Amino acid sequence: MKAIAAIRPWRGEESGTRMVPRAYAELLEAAGDSTPAAQVSWVLLHVLVVLGGAFAGAWFGLGGEREVAPLVFGALGAALGWWLPLSWLEGRRARRRAEIVADLPVMLDLLQLSLQGGASLGAAWSTTATHMDSRVSALAQEMRRVDLEVSLGGAWSAALESASSRTGVDEFRALGQMLEQTERFGTELARMVAVQCDSLRHAELQDLEERAHEASVKMLFPLTALLLPATLLVIVGPLLIMLFDALRQATAD
Repeated sequence: MKAIAAIRPWRGEESGTRMVPRAYAELLEAAGDSTPAAQVSWVLLHVLVVLGGAFAGAWFGLGGEREVAPLVFGALGAALGWWLPLSWLEGRRARRRAEIVADLPVMLDLLQLSLQGGASLGAAWSTTATHMDSRVSALAQEMRRVDLEVSLGGAWSAALESASSRTGVDEFRALGQMLEQTERFGTELARMVAVQCDSLRHAELQDLEERAHEASVKMLFPLTALLLPATLLVIVGPLLIMLFDALRQATAD
């Protein structure tokens, strides 16, 4: 219990982030800002953007003839100032999640090689995290965090469950369940990691195929909107020119 309590300040659950709403803190953690100082800075920056948007909208509304214009434009500016940072964080969270999912098969391959070399799970995980850290990836950050929680007395399944909730990557939860089942039934860990890696690669391939099919369907609309006018111009244009020439000659005769 003391070990788990010792990790809470690092996870942003103590006084350093009490002024940060829980949902906002979870969004910042998923976007990669997990330290209390970074989260507090983000909240202050967000407040400044909202106030700046409200001030800019009110100043723009002063040029109107109606007295209510500054209030309306100020409210619109404040709403825009509230939405823009959240939208940027949502995009950053989605990009970080996609980066983690893309790096997971490589991480599992390295973990499997370390396990086949005779290293324990903890040593193999630390070695893999160190190698992934050389790429400055989001996955390396999450691996170091999981390694810290486990070294402080947490279970692998609980640490990976926390990583899944924090990042939105369900593969962490599946990996934690696999490690728990391996520990319970005594199956070979390296083989189970290989199976998990193959499953991830198969799922990634299916996802790429679905995106390719969706892209082909989505391309129909811009192609139709861009090619149809040009095609009609090429087909109908000469006919119209010939028709106008014929009408001109008929009128002249």
